[in-house]
Amino acid sequence: MTTYLITGANRGIGLELTRQAAASGANVIAATRNPAKATDLTALAAASHGQIEVIAMDVGDQASIAA
Repeated sequence: MTTYLITGANRGIGLELTRQAAASGANVIAATRNPAKATDLTALAAASHGQIEVIAMDVGDQASIAA
């Protein structure tokens, strides 16, 4: 099964890419700086039956990427 890592997944293009990838049957690791504020993304993940995993990651911070 295909797995995608999508950054900026909480809104705009990132959210839509997350939605479409999951709809195609792929697993998605959806990264956002603050998952607590990503209400649309967390709702999408909750309805995805485990296909979407939301993680905290700031791509501008090496420690966040490493974690």
